[in-house]
Amino acid sequence: MKKKITAIALVVCLVAVAVVGGSLAYFTDEEKATNTFTVGNVDITLTEPKWVEEKATLIPGREIAKDPTITVTASSQRAYTFLKVQLSEDFMKLLQTYYGENYNFATNYAEVVRDWIVLPEGYAPKVMSSDLSAGYVILGVLSPKDPGESVVYFEGVKIPAGVKGEMIDPEGEYEIYLTAYAIQAEGFEGKNADAFADRQAAFAALFPTT
Repeated sequence: MKKKITAIALVVCLVAVAVVGGSLAYFTDEEKATNTFTVGNVDITLTEPKWVEEKATLIPGREIAKDPTITVTASSQRAYTFLKVQLSEDFMKLLQTYYGENYNFATNYAEVVRDWIVLPEGYAPKVMSSDLSAGYVILGVLSPKDPGESVVYFEGVKIPAGVKGEMIDPEGEYEIYLTAYAIQAEGFEGKNADAFADRQAAFAALFPTT
């Protein structure tokens, strides 16, 4: 048993001598670095601070406060935002009656937005896509938003004075459905010919078949 222990001790000593001997000939160093990649995310909220449902009565000439506001949260990446505005079937019937049966919503969506939406002062969201035969438009603003930053897409809905009482169905359901979308700005911003092309590229990535 003693012989075995001695043999092991000699081996350890020899290894130690070899290491020391090697260190006399070379100056060496070794360091390791671990790169930790955090997972990015895009997080938004959709609120309407001025919306009061009790005041949302369809009266010709009235403006109704409705201010869809998209906020990029503090924990989010910088992001492009978009807002889908979907009208109920009865709301679309009202528009069709107001503008006439032959009105081309596909080409005249800008007129509908102008007549029925109260836009913010200083800027107007762009209609990125529309299918008013299906009752919706998708709006987008030019600049992506930083974490904690908000954008108001419009400030209200207005009922044109030309709308007659008989055009409104007392039993109708006149509803506007809002859906907010966002996509990271990185990878799109500054990668194209201009800011408009950057936004379009971001929109195309978010809605590849729209």
